[in-house]
Amino acid sequence: MIAHSKNLHVMRRVALTILIGITLSSLIPMNVLAQDTLSLSINRSFGMAFGNYISGSFLLEGNGPDSIQNLTVYFNENEVHFVTGNSVSWLFNTGEYLGGPTNITLVGIDNLGVVHRTSTQVVFIAEGVGTLITGAIIVLVIILVAAKYGPRLLRLRKK
Repeated sequence: MIAHSKNLHVMRRVALTILIGITLSSLIPMNVLAQDTLSLSINRSFGMAFGNYISGSFLLEGNGPDSIQNLTVYFNENEVHFVTGNSVSWLFNTGEYLGGPTNITLVGIDNLGVVHRTSTQVVFIAEGVGTLITGAIIVLVIILVAAKYGPRLLRLRKK
């Protein structure tokens, strides 16, 4: 009985540590600053982010100096968004694009025709995998709740 109680306690700690780790890593905003005169940031609106692995809706924001005439966003060298001016704020959903490694590039052209660019590498998590991760987190929470309150409920039923 004592060994079972110790195993249950260890299982609770491991599950809680995993849950806290996943939660904290998904709360860290992903900001990428440009190497050139452009700045680029990608922030979660609704979804998951595990380091550079992202899934869901994200807000891409970028800007450059006043001399920038237009900005274009590329995913793996395919144009996905264009704006006139020196700033962009664009909400995109990773589910609308192929999963896997994605090079996000922001390109700006200034009034002299000089091309400015910055990019970052992320991995779009496929929709099915994102759903699987969410399901696994829910199952983990259920296990934690059952491990914490299950023995109490059983004792109450026996009375």
